[in-house]
Amino acid sequence: MFSNFSFVAISILFLAQTALPVVANNLTATVVSVGDGDTIRVRTGNKTVTVRLACIDAPETKQNP
Repeated sequence: MFSNFSFVAISILFLAQTALPVVANNLTATVVSVGDGDTIRVRTGNKTVTVRLACIDAPETKQNP
């Protein structure tokens, strides 16, 4: 009984996941400046955005090498 239930539950989860729509947007931007090793500023359209890159181990500007 338990194996039938788990099979049905896994099947339902799988089908629910494959039925979700996937949306992706393309974004074109130009790098305006680099603040630190893990921070950049980009311009997209008429808007400038600061982007902080995750999981990057880079020294800060004021940090000695």
